[in-house]
Amino acid sequence: MRRVLAYAAILIVAGACAMGEILTDYGDPVDMRPADLVGTWVSGKDRSIVIDEDGTFAASNLPYELFDEFVPEGFNPADQLDGSGTWSLEVPISASHDRKSKVALSFDRLAGTEVASAGPSPSALRQDGVVYLIFFYVGSGGNSWTAYHK
Repeated sequence: MRRVLAYAAILIVAGACAMGEILTDYGDPVDMRPADLVGTWVSGKDRSIVIDEDGTFAASNLPYELFDEFVPEGFNPADQLDGSGTWSLEVPISASHDRKSKVALSFDRLAGTEVASAGPSPSALRQDGVVYLIFFYVGSGGNSWTAYHK
């Protein structure tokens, strides 16, 4: 009987976690324009992405879990992870497809080292009238995200 109750408890917890992910509303996709994207985006007090009109960006204190497979060998996850590179907006091919544009980041420097990486890139979502650039990733505690706003 204990085994049945233990399995039932596991199923209930797993089901609740799955339903939480399914029912979570991160916002509505945004059809970004370059002028909307240019500026300083912040997440908390110590994270920022500065997107310039000339097609470049600089980011400070990026979430390590998002970039762990891109960082140079020997990088200490306790250190601040900064990066820079170029950005672009990928616009949908036709009106019949999803109307949101994709923010594409290409890194040429990460953790003080030259790299050549096309991602990861944030999703542009609007929630309660505020546009966020959101990175979704799997962290040490499971599914996670970091949101930046202007």
